[in-house]
Amino acid sequence: MFRYVNYWSDTITWGGEFAPIEGDMVAIPKGLHLLVDVDSTPILSAVVVEGSLIFPPSADPNHVRTFDAHYVFIKGGTMEVGTEDFPYTSKLIITMHSSRDSPEIPIFGNKVIAMYNGVLDIHGVPRNPTWTMLETTSHIGSKTITLMRDVDWKVGERIVIAPTGYNNTEAEEKAIVAIDRTDP
Repeated sequence: MFRYVNYWSDTITWGGEFAPIEGDMVAIPKGLHLLVDVDSTPILSAVVVEGSLIFPPSADPNHVRTFDAHYVFIKGGTMEVGTEDFPYTSKLIITMHSSRDSPEIPIFGNKVIAMYNGVLDIHGVPRNPTWTMLETTSHIGSKTITLMRDVDWKVGERIVIAPTGYNNTEAEEKAIVAIDRTDP
């Protein structure tokens, strides 16, 4: 598919003035395809997507791009971070900023990527398997885990181990951990 896009970094995209600054709201109207070609954005108050918000991968798989906002509202538009045919191959950190007391978008809440009649397309590098189970119980503070099957995890990646069952005790809740893989 071929699309004419506007680049985030191009002042023409912003009416010949300047790119958004912290606290600004960004509206992407229907028919506009906005390519986020900058390494980081300021913390935006809101982003309303009626056109397309596209995050292109870098040729460098270790390249990191960050996107910061309080709200992203996809209203009939598309937010694209890779596609099934062309997955996002570098790193993207999307951070939603708000607190419990921040105003909410009715029905959706705050600190949210909300969608109404839109498309949220997020495809990263295919992983196999996408999840697995523990072979043996992992206890709080464990430094190793044994899995049911082989995985293709890479050094430096994080995994999350969640407790089993729906009646979480305090001990089980503490067992939800993120582990950095540090050995090959």
